[in-house]
Amino acid sequence: MPRRHLLNRTAISITALTVALTLGGCMNPGSDGTPDAEERSAAQGRQIEEDLPLLVEAAGWQGIGALAEKSCLGDPDPAAASRETKWIGSASRDLDGADPSELAASIAQQAEDLGWTPQEGKGPHGDRIYGAAKDELTLVVNHTTSGGADAVALSIHSPCLEMPEGHTMTRSELDPMYGSSDPMYPNDGRSTSTTGN
Repeated sequence: MPRRHLLNRTAISITALTVALTLGGCMNPGSDGTPDAEERSAAQGRQIEEDLPLLVEAAGWQGIGALAEKSCLGDPDPAAASRETKWIGSASRDLDGADPSELAASIAQQAEDLGWTPQEGKGPHGDRIYGAAKDELTLVVNHTTSGGADAVALSIHSPCLEMPEGHTMTRSELDPMYGSSDPMYPNDGRSTSTTGN
């Protein structure tokens, strides 16, 4: 085969491979740092914002403890920390004599009414009293008795996703710390001033 034909075939093969890889990446929304990961993360955050307040209300609690996108990397640099994130929403309360199984049943009823599917298991520390899944989200209710505590904690989290460069983490307006000065959340929409200035 003449060398010219071989070069043309090689160029065509490289072009076809490049197109296939590019299209394959677009068709695979995931945790590969693409804008699809940002959209997926935002949708997960919205789902937690919808469900967490209803679960907290079902538990008879007054408020949410936290609801924000968190780094999966533990890096103190905001730009580096924002490269792989997940959403976490949580609330907890001392039991003050309340029955943890009754509390778990109230949360479970509300969760299942919202479309959560119960998951079996006691968790890695044996303290999980209820667990459920919805799409990619995980709901866990733990009863903590270590160190003299007697509390129930509720948390919802999403899986870690690799984000594109330039991504910044988001904190929900439902998070009690929303608007506070924190370099990890540079786009909180509320002024950090409490004086009205």
